[in-house]
Amino acid sequence: MNFFEQQDQARHKTWLLILLFAAAVACIIGLTVLLMAATVWGFEVWSASGDLIRKGRNNWSVLSKTAFAVIAVVSCVIFFKRLQISQGGHAVAELLGGSPIEHAGESVDEQRLLNIVEEMAIAAGLPVPPVYVLNETTINAFAAGFSESDAVIGVTRGALERLSRDQLQGVVAHEFSHILHGDMRINLNLITILAGILFISQSGKFVLYAMPRSRNRNQGALPVMALSVGLIIIGSIGTFFGTIIKAAVSRQREFLADASAVQYTRNPEGISGALKVIAGSKAGTSLGSPRAEECSHMFFGDAIYLRMFDIFSTHPALDKRIRRIQPGWDGKYLTGKPLKESPKSETTKTYQRKIDNLTESINSTGALDPVMVAVAGILMQSLPAPINESTQDAGSAYALMLALRLDVDAKVHQRQIAFIANLPPLQNKVIRLAQLIKDIPDSEILPLIEMSIPALKRLSLQQYKQLKQHLTQFIMADLESDYREWLHFRLLSHYLDQHFIPERKRRFRRSYHAFGPIKRECNNVLSLLANESHSGTEAIDLAYTAGMKILKLTGMQRVSASELSLTNVNQALEKLEYMVPLLKEQFLSACATCIEANQSVTVMGWDLLRVVAACLGCPMPIINRPVDADPIRGFE
Repeated sequence: MNFFEQQDQARHKTWLLILLFAAAVACIIGLTVLLMAATVWGFEVWSASGDLIRKGRNNWSVLSKTAFAVIAVVSCVIFFKRLQISQGGHAVAELLGGSPIEHAGESVDEQRLLNIVEEMAIAAGLPVPPVYVLNETTINAFAAGFSESDAVIGVTRGALERLSRDQLQGVVAHEFSHILHGDMRINLNLITILAGILFISQSGKFVLYAMPRSRNRNQGALPVMALSVGLIIIGSIGTFFGTIIKAAVSRQREFLADASAVQYTRNPEGISGALKVIAGSKAGTSLGSPRAEECSHMFFGDAIYLRMFDIFSTHPALDKRIRRIQPGWDGKYLTGKPLKESPKSETTKTYQRKIDNLTESINSTGALDPVMVAVAGILMQSLPAPINESTQDAGSAYALMLALRLDVDAKVHQRQIAFIANLPPLQNKVIRLAQLIKDIPDSEILPLIEMSIPALKRLSLQQYKQLKQHLTQFIMADLESDYREWLHFRLLSHYLDQHFIPERKRRFRRSYHAFGPIKRECNNVLSLLANESHSGTEAIDLAYTAGMKILKLTGMQRVSASELSLTNVNQALEKLEYMVPLLKEQFLSACATCIEANQSVTVMGWDLLRVVAACLGCPMPIINRPVDADPIRGFE
């Protein structure tokens, strides 16, 4: 099952959860209405003012109002819980008490974790997610967010200190599987859904605990007590089945994530070793956070102690997980001593990709393997140290984004620098970084931007708006439209707008299941790819036709470069993001076919495809070759 099929399955599973929740709420409403009717009857019997309440006997309006009240209360609880985590992964990490790792890691363990996360993110074509550390001595980790743009990785202090690099890499790979397979959105939906159901029983407990403090308990006390106990029972029933649903969904995704971690690292000893350390040491995986229970399904291991029955566990038993990875396991655990590290290759020749064309690379979307991770590691090591460091500091990353856009033309360069003349420290930093990045190949620019995303997310909203203003000024300084400049600006906006501008996040839009309603948008994007990836009218038309043939769209004409505006392209990408996953796969195949129509792919063509895929929520892994190896056919 590839990335797009996994995404489609996750989408259907989300709708299944909504249906199950609707059924649960309907049952709760029915039971609560019956409980309220019984309470009214109780007041009639026990209250001294029974004559007043008798008027409400058989009054169906009371019951309908009760039903409406339950729906309203549950909806409000869900709304506020959703609002609480609406900022994405970092909101969940902070809710759990996590602290972000800023700049370079303060310790060797933190720096090792940052390196692992950066390598995997760059290899997968993802923005590097911010990394949080939970101050817990147990061994656990989680990934949280609504999409890859607002995802975070969280790891406990115990995991940092007790696991070897290979074991920690296996745990991080497990969490990257949740990011790539769409599990994070399901997990956050589960949190909001269960909050609404759980509130019913919490309300009953509140009423019950408040009763002893009431001064007037002589009349109507028994019906009120019965009401509170009834709410607790009804809410507990709902929570019971909700927990079972959460556990069932989570257990299956955990097996898949374990298998994916082995696939990504090609090292079963890594993740199985981490599981053995958890089982063999006294550390365990449980957390002390009061929010651990509602987020328990998001973690690498059980965040709370197991209940009486395994049916409540959000994770499979450790022994089962280990045997799935290593069927011949001897049953022995580890105590937390580091395993021998996997030998690191000293030559880049080991890391040659076998993908010979872009169309084939679509099948690698959302995938990871040791080759990609190793290439990403080599890329990071090849960057000058000041550049690497600048990607981990908010102010330096700001300057780096501007330095990437400095023009080689002296007059344009002077105009650009003048835009930040009132900020001398920033100006000096931009000039210094520009000297360091001038020799960096174009193919490494997009990964460099993705490495800077966590640091840029630490800017204030005002600073981010100022960054976009400065970038716009730098881009327009030469009075010409350049699609490479647009690529950088578009990628940055896609990953950061969702973080800084809440009103643009997760708006409800219709999903597109066919190309018919979005044929104009498909036409604009394929026209862009054909225009920028090829030269000569005949070659451009052939490439455009080849792409449209994949989509089976007829009667359309290519939009020429002079007629196609960046505004039209931006609007098209925003709309195409709402295609269902399997339609995205077909569309990206058409894009790849268009770009490589003449069997020659430029860095510009490859970057265009990566940015289009990123805007659709489909991260594409890096395709690289060692410097001393023969280039892949057609790659420049």
